[in-house]
Amino acid sequence: MDKNKQFYEYVGKLNSDIANYWNLSEHSNKPIVIFYDRKKHIIDKHLKDFGSIERIENVWSKLGLIIKNPDDVFYNETTKGLEYYKKIDDMIVVAVRINFGSVLKIRSFYPANKNKLNNRSIKKEQMILEGQIGKYLDTVLDETINC
Repeated sequence: MDKNKQFYEYVGKLNSDIANYWNLSEHSNKPIVIFYDRKKHIIDKHLKDFGSIERIENVWSKLGLIIKNPDDVFYNETTKGLEYYKKIDDMIVVAVRINFGSVLKIRSFYPANKNKLNNRSIKKEQMILEGQIGKYLDTVLDETINC
């Protein structure tokens, strides 16, 4: 086995504004990577959702853009992960596992259905009303992108 061969691809980093917004500041600026074996998982689990391997490859090639410039981000308490949302033909979800290792890993990506989008919107509104999170993330994202 070649010790120099990489089994993953660097995609980006956890933006400090997003980390702070979701009370994940200890993970701020950690690299986000995807391991190449995740492609088999995504094909096996989500090929029907995408409709073709070419569409999966297209989204894979845009993972850096999705992480750097998401339309929305949601922290999923159940899976202990961030969900990055970006409109690319369909609304795509990129699931990133939050852990205490040196890198954060993309677990999967797939097209979001309307139920998931509605659910995330409702949960986020509840969290804002309950004071669990502050100002709206789109304001944070706008400030980050425009800097």
